[in-house]
Amino acid sequence: MDQTTANVLTDLLRELSSELDLHYDCEDFHALATTVETLRRAATLMTDAGHKAPEVYHHVMGRFERMTRS
Repeated sequence: MDQTTANVLTDLLRELSSELDLHYDCEDFHALATTVETLRRAATLMTDAGHKAPEVYHHVMGRFERMTRS
């Protein structure tokens, strides 16, 4: 993955994760399964190419996992 693509994916992951974190209450996270799966796929592309996903992505994924675990 070239650096420009990695930068764009990082920015998209950061922005979308931040929006989800700000605008969704924990009890609403179950409705985000499709969006979260898309985020996960993008983050996997980045990590497979040796890049790191932004911290806010990990925060939102943690919230999602806690709220959908059962």
